Amino acid sequence: MFAIIVNPTAGGGRAAAVCKRVCELLASRAIPYRVEETVSPEHATVLARSAAASGADAIVAVGGDGTLSEIAAGLSAKAVPLYIVPCGTGNDFVRVLKLPSDPIEALTAQLDGTESRIDMAMVNGKGFLNVAGSGFDVDVLREVIRYKHVGKGLLPYLLGLLSALKKFHSFRAELTLDTGEVLNEAFTIISIANGKFFGGGMKVAPLADLQDGLLDVMIIRGLPKFTVPFLLPLFITGLHAKLPFICRIRKCRQVKLVCPGMTFNADGELSDIDEADIRILPGHLPVRLPRAVAKSVNAEKAA
Repeated sequence: MFAIIVNPTAGGGRAAAVCKRVCELLASRAIPYRVEETVSPEHATVLARSAAASGADAIVAVGGDGTLSEIAAGLSAKAVPLYIVPCGTGNDFVRVLKLPSDPIEALTAQLDGTESRIDMAMVNGKGFLNVAGSGFDVDVLREVIRYKHVGKGLLPYLLGLLSALKKFHSFRAELTLDTGEVLNEAFTIISIANGKFFGGGMKVAPLADLQDGLLDVMIIRGLPKFTVPFLLPLFITGLHAKLPFICRIRKCRQVKLVCPGMTFNADGELSDIDEADIRILPGHLPVRLPRAVAKSVNAEKAA
């Protein structure tokens, strides 16, 4: 039995329509399924945990990155095969898996694909899949949420960016890596990544690998305010990772970030906390990759 978990409001209501096509596709392949809709924040976590406990053969996530992250949190204790039907705005995680952008094509590619396993991450005991951290990028996200009422598209983001820039200041924190390195200084951004992309395609961690059992920690030094607007194009292209005077990259399995009163982001979910313990769960989550992608990954590992 496949458990379909759908956020009917994702993609401006697009997910609800896509879910009907998902059901048709599974039925055409004689795959039994049941559908459950989310009705509130974090409901997808509850549904995923329940589906895993009841013995579901797989979970099909129909929604955006937020829905996907909530489902992953519900699967942190018990790994159940996950199929991803992207219906959100950014759909950053499917970029890493190189799935088609069309939701039904993406599901078809997974049904016809090859079994594999990917890493998952945990922050303070809660699972996430993509990117976590704190700093200016999180300040922008928080301000964008404030301006969502003014319209859709680029306008809320631009207003949020300008508002965050006016208030910008680097933040002092202590970052401890399991390699023994401890950094206690001012930072502009700290991103702890399992996936490569965030923010609708920004390449925050160009070297991140979902199957290497490691976190990519992207450390942006404390910068003067006038330089911060130049970070955006660097993050879009991933060029920041090639500029050691701006960015330091560390790979580790566990990291602790301590900063009293910080706003912390985990896959788009914001929380005000004093410290964050992040660790990787190597190969925890079963997925199916398109055959061409799996072949390419295996060839890279063999090399």
